[in-house]
Amino acid sequence: MLFSRNELKPLLHQVSTNDPELTSLQLSHKKITNKQLLQISDALKTNTNINEIWLTHNQLSDDTDGAGVIGYLMGVLETNRTVGEVYLGGNKIGVKGASSIANLLQKNNIITDIGLEDNKICDGGGKMLADALSHNSTLQTLKLHGNDIQTERTLITINELLKKNRESAKKKFAIEHPELQTHKLKKPEEKRKKKSRSGSSNSGNEKSSRSKDSSSKSRSAAKPSSKPSSTKEPATISTENSNAFLEERKKSIEDAKQPTLMKKLKGLGGLGKKQPDNENAGVKKNGMKSATFV
Repeated sequence: MLFSRNELKPLLHQVSTNDPELTSLQLSHKKITNKQLLQISDALKTNTNINEIWLTHNQLSDDTDGAGVIGYLMGVLETNRTVGEVYLGGNKIGVKGASSIANLLQKNNIITDIGLEDNKICDGGGKMLADALSHNSTLQTLKLHGNDIQTERTLITINELLKKNRESAKKKFAIEHPELQTHKLKKPEEKRKKKSRSGSSNSGNEKSSRSKDSSSKSRSAAKPSSKPSSTKEPATISTENSNAFLEERKKSIEDAKQPTLMKKLKGLGGLGKKQPDNENAGVKKNGMKSATFV
């Protein structure tokens, strides 16, 4: 379904009357035709508030029927001082449209982003864009994937020129906004330096504490302990004492044995009493024979 005239008319009125609330022209996936693009271009001539234009995935082309339509829009943007982004991806823009965009790049110093992905730009159109970029210092992004540019050198040249423009834009921004450079860009560097310093001091403190610990340990190892040792040395007994002890032990054993022997002998008939021979020969007491001791 095409974007109808009734739907487009109020939007064109906002654009042409320079409505301050309208800063982005969103017309992607609206099936915008070449004829409708001419109407949009006319409305943009007097607008100073729109800063981005989205016309992706529509029915825009630069074939015979639409010859000059893309060029007409680019001609309007040459003198526009507010539009910084133009997105035309997903259409049928070929070498003629690429030529018109290349002319725009040589004259416009406001636009920073252009989207031309998924179109029909070939090597010839890619070379035109690369040559135009050599005279442009503001374009930072140029989307070209999904086209028919086969020459690798052309793509490398475009990327190098875009990178150069981005670097110069950063330097320009830093010069124009020194307050942001001072407060937002330099502070992280200072913080990193402080962290590195604190990290080095911490590591130094750790090393010194380690060295102190090791030195204290070495001193404590070298210093003799004042506390008495908990292990007791075994008591030593001299040879003389051991011999005397053994002699006394023998005597006590012999003395202990002697009374027992005396009692046994007394029970047998008396110890040390010499009996008469005639008594010894015939006396029997308690069923036991008497024994003679010398």
